[in-house]
Amino acid sequence: MLHLKTAKLARWQVRLLCWGCGILWLSGAAWLVLHNFMQIQGDFGPETNPLEPWMLRIHGAAMQIVLLGLGSLLVVHVWRGWTYRSQRALGLSLLSMAALLIVSGFLLYYVANEDWREITSKAHWITGILALPMFVLHYFQGKRIRRR
Repeated sequence: MLHLKTAKLARWQVRLLCWGCGILWLSGAAWLVLHNFMQIQGDFGPETNPLEPWMLRIHGAAMQIVLLGLGSLLVVHVWRGWTYRSQRALGLSLLSMAALLIVSGFLLYYVANEDWREITSKAHWITGILALPMFVLHYFQGKRIRRR
């Protein structure tokens, strides 16, 4: 159902974004833990944990789902939501974080050379970690606004 007078998302959009963002966040956090704290000892020293590539594959698949959800937001939710001043800064922050994550993820996968890789990686995972509480706050603040 499309809610033309409000910024309320259709149920399928909420589910798509919640599941997609949840899987995206969890796979990214799992990769971060595996990469930094769970290397395995090989014959020649520390080696990459064999689960790391799987976390990146899951992360990439979830990212495609989230991009679909973000695209669907731009059609109605963002434009209608602009009228809610109390949500504007938070919504804009989330969109900015999403843009930074998309660009930094692209750079990490396709472009980043070793000189920029560490900076790009830190920007990506710090933004990704901070995006979860921002998303949760935006979601529950929106529910509170709709109850009024």
